[in-house]
Amino acid sequence: MREQFYPGTETLAPNEMRITALGTGRPFLRRSQANTSFLVELGNGDIFMFDFGSGSQLNFTALEIPYEAVTGYFLTHLHADHAGDFPNVWVGGWAGGRLKALEVWGPSGAIPEHGTKHFVETQISSWTWDTSTRTGLLPEVGQHVEVHEFDYATPAVIYDRNGVSISSFPAVHILDGPVSYRLEWNGRVFVFSGDTTPSQFMIDYGQGADVLIHECFNTVGQLMDRSGYDERTARGIGTWAHSSPDEVGVVLAKCAPKLAVLYHHFNDFDTASEIESEVRKAYAGPLMLARDLMVINVKNDDIAVRMATVSDHVWPNKRGHDKFRSAVRAERPKMSQWLADAELFPKGR
Repeated sequence: MREQFYPGTETLAPNEMRITALGTGRPFLRRSQANTSFLVELGNGDIFMFDFGSGSQLNFTALEIPYEAVTGYFLTHLHADHAGDFPNVWVGGWAGGRLKALEVWGPSGAIPEHGTKHFVETQISSWTWDTSTRTGLLPEVGQHVEVHEFDYATPAVIYDRNGVSISSFPAVHILDGPVSYRLEWNGRVFVFSGDTTPSQFMIDYGQGADVLIHECFNTVGQLMDRSGYDERTARGIGTWAHSSPDEVGVVLAKCAPKLAVLYHHFNDFDTASEIESEVRKAYAGPLMLARDLMVINVKNDDIAVRMATVSDHVWPNKRGHDKFRSAVRAERPKMSQWLADAELFPKGR
């Protein structure tokens, strides 16, 4: 296996899983770390995206994977740093060649307005002008969204297709609604926490994971020193709303994954060592602090971690665009005649 991962050059083995970090940072965008998103590719051809926080789709498109190839999208909760790239997933995927409805799975809330269905419907409504202008120019099917909202409070299998089982279970994060996920396929287990303070739910449902990706905020001291928070705010954000490194270590020790991956902190040269030291107070197993475009390959007897080498100048993947040309299009809307009359080079609208 190459030391670097080059998109499009490696075919997955029939029993192999590949996980790519598309966004690993905090609710603040910076060039080095987009907001939360992880991509899971399976040897059976399925591809799943877990969360699509703001900025994360820049890293997805850098992998040169067709939008058409993504099987489904799974939201843990509706914070912008986990769901903020919805317009890019939806409209970007439509313009980028997706010839099927976008399928999104996500939790309900304590009230309907806190649920995934409401979120998607209002997003669609707010982008009405955008989608109206694309109607007739792009195939109609790519505009549609199918929302699979499930009960956040009940641990259950919420996806079961093609030999892949994805279960949700509650996460303890500020308010009712957030969930974590467990994907099982061909003897492989992937667990993704979403945002959560350490909870018994993860202890119960995080067992036996090949890869367990758990959120972990910066330490309280780092939040005070580097973000300028007062102690009360730093403790509230870093230990009440999120998981502190020392407490994450306890969870990992109880779950004992083959590989633990931590995200949701600013992973810098002067912060990483303290975070790791805090985790190591309770956990001695394999551990990685996530970086954007980190790639994890899970095989029969090996888990390899590398970084992807990508281009900054990618175009949409053309695979399948022959079908794109012939796909059904709706009737285009008409602009006002006085606007059309000002066109210098009439195109026969």
